[in-house]
Amino acid sequence: MTTSSFAYLQRRLEPQEQWHNDKARWNKRLFYTVEVATLLAGAAIPVVNLWAVKDTYLAALLSAILGGIVVVAAAVGKLFKFHDNWLHYRAVVEALGREKELYSVGAGDYAAPLEEEARNRQLAERVENLLATGTSQFVATHQAAEKGTDNSVARP
Repeated sequence: MTTSSFAYLQRRLEPQEQWHNDKARWNKRLFYTVEVATLLAGAAIPVVNLWAVKDTYLAALLSAILGGIVVVAAAVGKLFKFHDNWLHYRAVVEALGREKELYSVGAGDYAAPLEEEARNRQLAERVENLLATGTSQFVATHQAAEKGTDNSVARP
């Protein structure tokens, strides 16, 4: 079996790489959207208060709405962990890409004197190990957050 005809690449590795890449891109986009919404709404509160000096009711209403947007956006970002997810998925994509490149050029653990079958088996084992480890880390991170033991969040 030659490197170019090794079906595992098209059947498993490349779809997983694309799936993780799509998830990384989506979580990055959501992370930045939530962060920018929080920033803009928070920055708009003093501007609204200065702009609506003559109409205190309008100023109070707009400030309350903007404050609510800040709180909700910050809570959504923390709850759904867009930043953590983005970094997790990106790390998996990079690791999968590294294995694919090393395999394709016959470098690293895929270098000679390994025979083609051994290289193919090695690639499948390493990719499956990366995917299993990534899944375990993802689940552990989210379970820790649910239990309130997330180390990335400061606790009082």
